[in-house]
Amino acid sequence: MKRLLIIILSITFLSNFEAKADEGMWLPLLLKEQKFAEMRKMGLKLSAEEIYSINKACVKDAVIGLMGEGANLRSFGTASFISGSGLIITNYHVVLSYIERFSTEKNDFLKYGYWAKNPTEESLCRGLQMKQLIRMEDVTDAILQGTEGLTGSEKLDKIDQNGKEIAKSATKGTRYEVRMQSLFGNSQYIMNVYAVYRDIRMVAAPPFAIGKFGGDKDNYSWPRHTGDFAILRVYANNDNNPASYSAKNVPYKPKHFFSISSKGVKDGDFIMIPGYPGSTRQYIPSFALEKIIYTDNAHRVAIRRDKMEILNNAINENPELKFRYTSRLSSVGNSYLRWKGEIMGVTKMDLVNKKRDEENKFIDWVKSDKDRVEKYGDILKKMEEHYKEVSKYNLAEIYFNEAGINGSEIVPFIGKFEKLAAIYSRKNQDLKAANSEASRLIGLTNQFFNNWDYEVDRKMFRNMLYRYFKEMPDMFKPESMVRYISNYNGDIELLTKEVFEKSIFTDKVKLLAFLESDDRDVANVIKNDPLYQLSIGYYMVNVDRINRQRGALQARLLEMNNIYISGLLEMNSNKRLYPDANNSQRISYGQVKGTAAIDGIVYTSSTYLEGANVKYLNNIEDSDFYMPKKIRDLLLNREFASYASKEGKLAVNFLTSAHTTSGSSGSPVLNSKGELVGLNFDRIWQGVASDYKYDDDISRSIAVDIRYILFILDKYSPSDYVIKELIIK
Repeated sequence: MKRLLIIILSITFLSNFEAKADEGMWLPLLLKEQKFAEMRKMGLKLSAEEIYSINKACVKDAVIGLMGEGANLRSFGTASFISGSGLIITNYHVVLSYIERFSTEKNDFLKYGYWAKNPTEESLCRGLQMKQLIRMEDVTDAILQGTEGLTGSEKLDKIDQNGKEIAKSATKGTRYEVRMQSLFGNSQYIMNVYAVYRDIRMVAAPPFAIGKFGGDKDNYSWPRHTGDFAILRVYANNDNNPASYSAKNVPYKPKHFFSISSKGVKDGDFIMIPGYPGSTRQYIPSFALEKIIYTDNAHRVAIRRDKMEILNNAINENPELKFRYTSRLSSVGNSYLRWKGEIMGVTKMDLVNKKRDEENKFIDWVKSDKDRVEKYGDILKKMEEHYKEVSKYNLAEIYFNEAGINGSEIVPFIGKFEKLAAIYSRKNQDLKAANSEASRLIGLTNQFFNNWDYEVDRKMFRNMLYRYFKEMPDMFKPESMVRYISNYNGDIELLTKEVFEKSIFTDKVKLLAFLESDDRDVANVIKNDPLYQLSIGYYMVNVDRINRQRGALQARLLEMNNIYISGLLEMNSNKRLYPDANNSQRISYGQVKGTAAIDGIVYTSSTYLEGANVKYLNNIEDSDFYMPKKIRDLLLNREFASYASKEGKLAVNFLTSAHTTSGSSGSPVLNSKGELVGLNFDRIWQGVASDYKYDDDISRSIAVDIRYILFILDKYSPSDYVIKELIIK
């Protein structure tokens, strides 16, 4: 069915500084009029229509977003087509969780890599989906039609109604899906029309020792030597249309795919990175930035550090847990380092004070004209006062997500039983519905216990419960949490030991027997279970005291923001400004470029396989820097085929000045001709604050050199059918 979408009302702030040369994530739809001439001057050889067109095959057709089920067209990573038979390439870390699921002690794909030797060995990545942009359209006038004179919820309701009608018309007679997104404080609306494909299969991925070489120790750092890539294939029905998995499906034939350049890159080369960047806050005001960086991020870092310690200790004590927790540890560590980097970067740039200076200029501009005073008044002061209240609920939401539903794995698992409990709470119980729900829960229970460790999760539950209770004000504490901690006189260790030991939710046999029984006493067995009460408490406090109240506060902030944005647009009417990233397709561009990010140290733009070997030799006992013997032998014998540089060295990674963020992972790095030369996968920590302010001196993204990927496919991989599909120039 078509998804008629939700209007995304994002709060976006403008800066009074025009974008620098390499700065910004630009809409393909508007690229021709905004940045194309500048890109051509820097070396781009493609025409504007070869980048974005609705009438001919172009770059936008080859770039896709990867997402999970129920994601409402919000992707978590980017991929791109590299063959006419549906092959796509993305980052290893983007699809690591699927490789982890495929791995067993008998087939350790983490250790040896996943190498299908023919199409029949390509494995379905259950739940993985792909969104492909069909077109973008500015629908501002249509969205705002009939909203004149309306304010608050009435205006938002009308905008939502208009959006649904526009989406319905745009997808009529198709299987397309739509996501509407607002820009510049809801002054502009863009409709994104997508085709969604649901049959995606794993084809090739290197071992962990290549795909995550350096582990979390090297994350957000330079020099880097990581082969962060994986190759999958998109399947469709016989008409080349989206279809659910079927053995009868055939490889999808894309309108456009990227050929690959084996010529490499050098300092100063023009590059372009199309993708689906998640979100940035380039234009956030000083008071919000200060709160997010020094309060919100500080709490996030502390929580993630706690989680990482538990998971690392568990894996060190029991190496078999590696299969269960490698992906989660990687995800936890990735955000931990990013938030730490943001704190350091914003501090280093003195960004809060710089933004205060910008805001003072705005205030002076307003005061210089009585009409402006009437229109904009002291809007910044009002917003700052209001944000004090908003920030309380923002922090509560962080703890609900980080310590609650994304803390211990048992909490979201128990949350899935709330529907069954609700069925049995009704006066007229629907036994058919109850049995159907119990059957669904039986499958989820088997799946959960196949990948769950009792003691690791108890410790996680304990630590997250302690943190939530310690840091949250009383108004955000669930009654069940307060009651049980009081009953145990604050002894959270004993509390968690006993509730885990006595709970039916930690005993697979008992829980399955209960679900399979026709005589389920839900009131006594489920609703009176202390672990159930503690877990559901998180959800209840979010529903009753956080989510709705925060939404109302955000709506009021949005109204004030619109006034502020109007003023900034008026003040900067002669400057070209770009919108924050919002998970729609964007184009970033820049050069292959090093940096002097640290005093006294110059980061050159490329790294080589010899450097990876040095790291291995200097860290022999550290598994994060293990280098597979076959790679060492190929290096020793200089067996690089045609992928070495003129100097006889094999490039592994390189730096670019293109502006990227989370969600850009897996994005293709293209040369001036639109050929694939690399794969974006990270940033240096000194520049991760580019989500708030791009710094052309230190904002650098990290890419895997395509020659290293070709080398792995050609000389290391036991499979040869993949590389034969590629067009290599």
